[in-house]
Amino acid sequence: MVQLRKIAASLAACSFIGAAVAHPGDSAEVIKQERAMHNHAQAGARRAITGCATTPGAAALKSRSVARRAATAQALREKRSLSDKRMRSKRDQTELEKYLEVNHDASATGYSLDTPLDVIFDSNSTAALVPEVTIGPYWVAGELIRTDVTDNQAGVPLHLDLQFIDLNTCEAVPNMLIDIWACNATGIYSGVSSRGQGGLDTTHGRGIQTTDADGVVQFDTIFPGHYTGRTPHIHLMSTENATVLSNNTYVTDGKPNHIGQLFFDQDLITAVELLAPYNTNTQRLTLNANDGIDAQTATADYDPFVDYVQLSDDLADGLLAYLTVFVDTAANQTAYAHAAAHYYETGGVASPGGGGGFPGSPGGGFPGGPPPPNSTRGA
Repeated sequence: MVQLRKIAASLAACSFIGAAVAHPGDSAEVIKQERAMHNHAQAGARRAITGCATTPGAAALKSRSVARRAATAQALREKRSLSDKRMRSKRDQTELEKYLEVNHDASATGYSLDTPLDVIFDSNSTAALVPEVTIGPYWVAGELIRTDVTDNQAGVPLHLDLQFIDLNTCEAVPNMLIDIWACNATGIYSGVSSRGQGGLDTTHGRGIQTTDADGVVQFDTIFPGHYTGRTPHIHLMSTENATVLSNNTYVTDGKPNHIGQLFFDQDLITAVELLAPYNTNTQRLTLNANDGIDAQTATADYDPFVDYVQLSDDLADGLLAYLTVFVDTAANQTAYAHAAAHYYETGGVASPGGGGGFPGSPGGGFPGGPPPPNSTRGA
């Protein structure tokens, strides 16, 4: 029998949160300000999220999330020929055993919140998304709209299911662009010209998706590696009212309402780091507890942990990670959205200021001069 660990709520350093996450070189004052902003916003957001739980549409939305995540896990297992292997979950073994006995055919009756599937695929992880002072040094504007951002990079397959809810209305946020970017298994970012990174014309770990009617996007990527000073994480930005182009890119004319990061359980990171090619990374691993994250975000009523299932007993077979994310659509983070580069149809072009304030300073802006033909650059 597979023995599963239980994750205590006190390990909030594994959360998906905005703010309070400084980049290497940020001053003590900047970190203090970020944490103060984070704590203030979290207090109000928790109250809003609590109210959302009792709205008429919450149960139906939640039920659809359970069914979608269960179906996604089944499809991933079938695609990878894992149907004869057992899944592992961060939930306990007793509840997992209930799940394994459930008929997964939802075509006739569908799932409800009373089914055992709810125990695994109902995400208790929620995040009140609040702004970071800096976006980090590696955001690239104008990236491709696509689901698979792997680009043949080696690593543990990771399928992300992210659902976005407006904390002001408690409703799903459709037609919002979700931009993710992360380093590869050995800590290398694509799309930027910084020393030791992948170069301007590389795109691994980067992509955009548009939320559907239920506020959902899904990505295929790999579990990110680490680099000096940072625990494994995935950057995320949500943008409303951006113009999508016919060449599968977008114009940077929308309003970013959140800049944040996605984090993982330390036990999971430790297990992944034992595998190739993660174990060839010579940079020192920073633990979640040392990554500048405020560890007081978890309460009895607020679980900020990333939920995930391991698709088989073998971690190398991949993970399905899922979150229900609350965003403040009234926010405007345009002032913080400084790009390190811009990806055009003809390739990447570096920004003169180098991007998002690394190490801790503002900067960036898009390349000067006229954009190349058919570019994704906004007016």
